[in-house]
Amino acid sequence: MIWVLYVVLGIAAGVLSGMGIGGGALLIPALVMLFGMSQQQAQNVNLIYFIPTAAIALITHLKAGRIEKSIIKKFLIPGLLAAVIGSLIALQMDSEVLRRIFGGFLLIMGISELRKGRKSKDMENNDFTQMKERFKASDVDGKVEIYVEARGLSQDQYKELLMLFPYGELYKLEEALA
Repeated sequence: MIWVLYVVLGIAAGVLSGMGIGGGALLIPALVMLFGMSQQQAQNVNLIYFIPTAAIALITHLKAGRIEKSIIKKFLIPGLLAAVIGSLIALQMDSEVLRRIFGGFLLIMGISELRKGRKSKDMENNDFTQMKERFKASDVDGKVEIYVEARGLSQDQYKELLMLFPYGELYKLEEALA
C-alpha cells in the first residue's frame, strides 16, 4: 500500500515540476514527514528524481523556444560550482539543522511568491486597461495586431477585446489567427 503513496507523491511532484515550481518543494518535506527519511536522504531522492523531470522540461522548453541561450552561458558554470559546494556542505550538516534551513527557505519563498502574485495581478489589470485603450484607439489592422500579439490574458480579457472588435471586420482577425 505504501507504493501508492509513493506514486501519488511522484505524480504531484511531477505536476509541480512541470509548472516550473520545483517538485522538491513538495517531495523533500513529504519524504521527511510522511516516510521518515532524513533530510539528506530526501534530498538525494529529489536529486535522482530531478534528472529525468529536468531533462523532459528542458526538451519541452527548447522545442517551444522559451530558453534564452545567452542566460545559460552566464549561469551554467557558477550554478554547477554552487551545486557542488552546496552538496558538500549539506552532507556535512546535521539533518535537523538542514531540515530547518530548508523549511525556512520554503517559508521565505512562499511569502515572496504571495507578495509577487498580488503585485503582478495589479500590474496585469493596469496593463490590460492600457492595452484596451490602445485597442479602442486603433484602426482594424492595429486591433488585429494587438489581439494576435497579446500574451498572458485571461479568457475573459480576450473576450472583452473581441467584443470591441468591429463585427463586420471579424474575418480579418480570423485570417490573422489561422
